[in-house]
Amino acid sequence: MNRISLLRHRVRRLLPETSFLRKLLMLAGGTVAGQAILVLSSPLLTRLFTPAEFGAFAVFAAVVAIAGMGTGLRFELAIPIVRDEADAAGLVGMTVLCTLVTTGLALLFMWQTDVRALINTPDVGLWLWLWLLPLAMLLWGLGSALSFWSVRRGRFAVSGKALTMQFGSQAGSQLAFGFAGAGTPGLIVGFLLGYAARSAYHAVRVPRDEWQLFAAQGPTKIWHSAITNWRYPLMALPSQLLESICQMAPVIIMAWLFGPATAGWYALSQRIMGLPVRVLSEAASQVFLGELRHIESHDLLRFFLRTLLFFTIIGLFGLIPIVILAPPLFALVFGETWRAAGTMVQLLAPLYLLRFVMMPISQVLYYLKRQAFVLLSSILTALAMIGSFSVSYIFALEANEAILLFSLTSSVSLVIYLGVTWIVAKNGSG
Repeated sequence: MNRISLLRHRVRRLLPETSFLRKLLMLAGGTVAGQAILVLSSPLLTRLFTPAEFGAFAVFAAVVAIAGMGTGLRFELAIPIVRDEADAAGLVGMTVLCTLVTTGLALLFMWQTDVRALINTPDVGLWLWLWLLPLAMLLWGLGSALSFWSVRRGRFAVSGKALTMQFGSQAGSQLAFGFAGAGTPGLIVGFLLGYAARSAYHAVRVPRDEWQLFAAQGPTKIWHSAITNWRYPLMALPSQLLESICQMAPVIIMAWLFGPATAGWYALSQRIMGLPVRVLSEAASQVFLGELRHIESHDLLRFFLRTLLFFTIIGLFGLIPIVILAPPLFALVFGETWRAAGTMVQLLAPLYLLRFVMMPISQVLYYLKRQAFVLLSSILTALAMIGSFSVSYIFALEANEAILLFSLTSSVSLVIYLGVTWIVAKNGSG
C-alpha cells in the first residue's frame, strides 16, 4: 500500500460511520431549503429594515434564546438517551409540564411589571417583545420536546422538515412585514410565526399511538422519570444557560455599549455565520445523542475522533473563503451599509469554527454523565465573555476591538473545553 493509499485509509477510518452520516443528512439536509430561504431573504431584509431595527430585533431573539433554553429545564436532552420507552415518554411529559410552569411564571412577571417603564422607552419596537416573551418560551419548549422525541423515534426527516418550515415561515413573514413597513415588530412577529410552524408540524406528525403513550404516563411515572434524570436540570440547565448567554448576550451588550446599529451589524454576522451551526452542527448533536446509546464503550473514542475530524474539515473548508472575502461580499450582497458586518465575521472566525466543532462532540459528556464538566466549561466561557467586555468598557475600546478581544478569549475557553472532552471520551472508552 503506497503512502497516498495509506493516508486515505487512515482518514477514512476516522470519518463517521455511514449510518451516522445518513441520519445526519436526513436531519440536516431537510433544513437546507428553509435555511436557503432564510439566507436568500437576508439581502432583501437588509434593504427593508435598518441596522438599528435589525439590532432591536436581535436583542429580542437573544433574550428568547436565553429564556427558551430553560423552559423545559433541559429534561428534553434525556429523551433520546434513556433506554426505556415509557421513561422517554415520561420525560416528554415532564418537559411540557416545565414549559407550562416557566411560561406561566414569565407571564405573571409581565402582568405584575410596567413593561414600558422597565426598559424606559416609548418605542413600541423595543417594549413589545417583552409581552411576547412568554409566547416565545411556550413555542420553544413544546417544539423542543417533540423534536427530541422525533429523534428518538428515528424520524430525522420529520425534524429536518420541521426546521425547514420554521425558517421558511420566518423568512416569508418577515419579508411580508418588511414590505408593509412594520419595522422591528414585524421582524419579531415573523420570528415567532416560524417557531409556531415548527411546533405545529411536529405535533401533526406524531402518530396516534404515541400520543396515547404520552397520555398513559401519569404523574407518578413523570415524576419518576424526572427524579431518575435529575442531573439535567441540576447540571445541564445552568451550564447550557451559561453557554446560551455567552452566545447570545454579546448582541445585547453591543447594543448597550455601541448602539442598536452596531448590534444590527453583529446580528447579521451571527445570522450568516451561524448557518452551518444551525444546519449541520445542531443536527449532528441530536444524531450524536441518538447514536451514543447504541455504541459500545470501546468504540466511543473512535466515534468521537471521527466526528471531531469530520466537522473540523467541513468547518475549515467553508469558513476560510468566507473570511477572506467577507467585507466586500457583505457590502455587495446586503448593501454598503452592512460592510461592517463582514469585518466582524473576520474577527469572529476562530470562535465560529470552534463552536461548530464543539456542539456535536460535547454531547459525549452528557452520555457519560459528566455534566459537571459542561458546567465548569460554561463558567469558564462566561468569565471569558464578561472579562473581555469589561476590559472593553473600562478602556473604552472601539467596537471591532471589543469583538476581537471577545473572540480570542472565548476561543481559548473552547479549546480548553475540547481538551477536557477528549480526555473524558478517552477514559470512557476503557
